[in-house]
Amino acid sequence: MTQPLTESDIIFPHLSNTPSFSTTLSSLKRSALSITNRLNSITKDSEFVTSVSNVYDLPLVANERCGSWYIPLNLKASSVYFKSTDGHMGEWAFSLRRLNLQLLDVVGQHGGCVIVDSTRRGKSMPDALSKTVPFWCCVMNRAIFGVEKKGDGALDLFTPPTAVSESENTQMERRINGFVQQFLDVCRPDIPALRSKLQKPLRPLWVTQSSTLPHTTPDFPDFHPVILCTASRRVRGAEASEGGYIQGAADDHEAWSQGLTPELFWSNKDDLLQTNEEDLPTNIASLVKQDRGMDAVTTLIKPTSNLYVSASENIDFVTFDTVISCTPQPLPQPLLRDAGVKAYLHLPCQTGKLGSRDLRNQLPALRSIPSTTPGQTLICCPTGKDVSVGTALAYLCLYVADDGTVDLSQPRETRHINKTFIKQRLSWITTSNPVLSPSRATLQSVNSVLMSSTPEPGTRTTTSPKNPVESDEQWNPLPPRLDALPMDAQPVTASPNPPPTRSAQHSLFAALQNSSWSFTRSLASALPTHPSGRVTGTATFTPTPLANTLLYTERGEFETDTGMKLTARRRYVYQLHTASSEARGAGGEEVFIQIRFFDDSVRRDEIGDKGEGIGGLFVEMGGLSGESAAWVARNRAQHLCGEDLYAASWRFGGAMVSGEGEVDERWWEVRYDVKGPRKEYVSTTRYTNAGAK
Repeated sequence: MTQPLTESDIIFPHLSNTPSFSTTLSSLKRSALSITNRLNSITKDSEFVTSVSNVYDLPLVANERCGSWYIPLNLKASSVYFKSTDGHMGEWAFSLRRLNLQLLDVVGQHGGCVIVDSTRRGKSMPDALSKTVPFWCCVMNRAIFGVEKKGDGALDLFTPPTAVSESENTQMERRINGFVQQFLDVCRPDIPALRSKLQKPLRPLWVTQSSTLPHTTPDFPDFHPVILCTASRRVRGAEASEGGYIQGAADDHEAWSQGLTPELFWSNKDDLLQTNEEDLPTNIASLVKQDRGMDAVTTLIKPTSNLYVSASENIDFVTFDTVISCTPQPLPQPLLRDAGVKAYLHLPCQTGKLGSRDLRNQLPALRSIPSTTPGQTLICCPTGKDVSVGTALAYLCLYVADDGTVDLSQPRETRHINKTFIKQRLSWITTSNPVLSPSRATLQSVNSVLMSSTPEPGTRTTTSPKNPVESDEQWNPLPPRLDALPMDAQPVTASPNPPPTRSAQHSLFAALQNSSWSFTRSLASALPTHPSGRVTGTATFTPTPLANTLLYTERGEFETDTGMKLTARRRYVYQLHTASSEARGAGGEEVFIQIRFFDDSVRRDEIGDKGEGIGGLFVEMGGLSGESAAWVARNRAQHLCGEDLYAASWRFGGAMVSGEGEVDERWWEVRYDVKGPRKEYVSTTRYTNAGAK
């Protein structure tokens, strides 16, 4: 029998039936941050954005991914990708992956632009607008107008004084020239072509909802205005106190949009705004389902005229001769056959991070593309933005020349591919479509395959795939090369029939074996974050189980200019390589010395019998030139470490190559010039024979 209610039950109900204060606040916050409030806030902010465009008479450009929510589809001129993290304190950077050169086309055509972005409660404007874009504008100005505007204030760094202190502005400006040089060296832009788009330098200007807009369209005779518009009104209190208004309502849309995109929102705005909160999820789900049935859009990767990237769903294959799919399952044979596709390669890749990992095993199959006249080529994956982009990057590195022409007759040799070269090709992709920005895991897979593996000479697969129009059999994809093995898994062996006279590199490498050296190194840094000073110590070259491979070990003491003393210890791996130079039209063989990092995470003191301790490529020493007194060499290609660019040069005493002379004639020097945002210094090291007086 149920017990009757007592007085205590009424006056002191159980805690589970009484929400706590924090629970009540959380409930109110969720209510304030509802989808309805977000869409209404976005709509209201978009009215301000449109008014800014009208008063300045300039087109609207969305800083993705947030900016597109505030721009009606018919008013959106373009998209850019400036990350706030590139503007964080102490991390100011010019991204070589997100060049945003398409913005220059908009500015050149319209005289300027309005870049739209927003930020959540607590800030007046996002770091992307207050620092990242101004930093980019300054780099562009100095790269394009550096000679003709040198000493002109137009090339200064301009930041909003309300968001960036004078001290921070000064620190940011110190990094500009390093990024300018990096942009020129790594991306190798066509400066005359960029200059033809701009009549005058870029100048950032800032607009928020608290700004006073001009009554008439202003004129800017000395610069192209880049109006940086923060769409949302700043909220200082809690969202619940704003009557449903949410600052930065579009930010982190994956967490609240339930699949709704800016395009879907603006195409169905009136219907969505009139739907009550309870029915919105169902309405959005229906719109998302309908949208997934739309045709995929292909992107031409310029400067090529025949390489495209796309999502694999709902794509029309009729215009393509070759299709490469990075999908879990092969594309349907009847679909390809009916479209008239002549060649097909399936690279089995899962979605997400697993797909990036699969790509590392699948990319060697690209070397099996038939040596025919290249036709229209499509590379696709489920999203069209990650794994397919990585595959397209590898394709560009292997088969495409600097002018964009495709030559399938022979893949580019591994020794001609380094991180700088890969970044150059990646800039083609991101400039063609900023959306095509592969994940870090995908880029790591591409770098690993292109720089650490090479096919056996003369073993290129030439068998073409079956044409599905002529055969009813299962259309097999191109087989991966069975002989594409990692380069570091094959020990470098000496030639069985060495030439009667050895090259200078052979003699130099022989002089380094089993040698001991005393060294003095000077470090002159231009940045306060990297100390200057002097290192003194000893170095040795020790033979390893692998032929033509030496382990370099140094130990010393680093004394900074401030008097601090630190212990210094380094290891590198030196390898002598002999490669055919027929690809360069010279014939014969090229001999060079390769310097690699020592991977101490795998081995502590030795490289191992199979070279397990050999890490990634650092620099390659080019050909030696000189005479009996001294020989000189430079790096075959500059090395990009993170975002810092390393250039190397060497000098060797004549006895190092001739094998003759006194002990004190055996010396050598190496110099590294490092430029970048995090490091900018010159390192000069002189080695003398340990037995020299």
